[in-house]
Amino acid sequence: MDRILIFELNWMGDILFSLPFIRAVRKKFPDAYIACTVVPRYAELLIHNPWVNYVHALPDNNRLSSIGEKISFVRMIKKEGYDACFILKPSRTKAVMALLAGIPERFGFAGKNSPLTREVEQPGGLHRADQILALAGLVGVEKADGTYEYFYSEEDEERANDILRRAGGGIRRTVALNPGGNWEMKRWPADNFTDLARRLLDAFGDIEVMITGAEKDVKLARGIARDAGSDRCYTVAGMTGLNELAVLFKESALVVSADSGPLHLASATGVTTIGIFGPTSYEITGQRGRGRNIAMQKDVGCRVPCYAKSCGMDLACMKAVTVDEVFKAAKERLEGGAA
Repeated sequence: MDRILIFELNWMGDILFSLPFIRAVRKKFPDAYIACTVVPRYAELLIHNPWVNYVHALPDNNRLSSIGEKISFVRMIKKEGYDACFILKPSRTKAVMALLAGIPERFGFAGKNSPLTREVEQPGGLHRADQILALAGLVGVEKADGTYEYFYSEEDEERANDILRRAGGGIRRTVALNPGGNWEMKRWPADNFTDLARRLLDAFGDIEVMITGAEKDVKLARGIARDAGSDRCYTVAGMTGLNELAVLFKESALVVSADSGPLHLASATGVTTIGIFGPTSYEITGQRGRGRNIAMQKDVGCRVPCYAKSCGMDLACMKAVTVDEVFKAAKERLEGGAA
């Protein structure tokens, strides 16, 4: 294979889980030109990846404008002459696009693509990264490393450190708390993050607490920083792109977050993470970075993972993980012990 196109997944965590697959394909075809197609909001995750030659940003929706963009995209990749593509999630639309673009070898998971792709069943019961890696078996990859890692530029570092200075941080050891997330059911209560921040600041005079988040989390992050009651607690929510956020995580001593894209971004940089899990399972979507990864989850009698969009048990699974437990793990890490 000389020219390979990868149709990426649509969410931050899933894209990060796909990085071991991309690395495996690169090792199998070291001289190939590899391009990825990804939704615009997450293109930044791949632009500095050394295993990828080019990143195409393409909206994944059915609006009229998007249909036009898809037609233009098909024409473009047809001119670029890809001889193989991988579709990381069953999608009839992407399979048809690949067919119309004249890509002769099309690989995907069993589902909506059939009969337009050569398929493999997506294995259940495995970590998400290992599930995606199963697709590489279609091209002869028998075993591959399932950990992920992340790459950014010196310019990203400079911007991140400027953001940190403007926010009032970068003076002491940093503990990053990420209270947000796209899925409400996976969030640890905001009061728990506030309590954790207070305890950490009281216990360690040499740390600062940085609250992170997306633009939609600004109010939440400001509230936690305010209620922590210390000038050593500040927020960078809404101030960073993904690569600047990765830099800030990398330079931290510890990152605490519920199961979310930022948790996996942090883990991918190699920093120690504490992940809090409820309706999802750490065995399937736990951190896979090469640093120290701590996962906390309690059995409250529910089916896990449930992936519930609403909860009749008042988020008992998330609330079951206590501030005491998270503080203890964080304290051991910050004191240099094995959490």
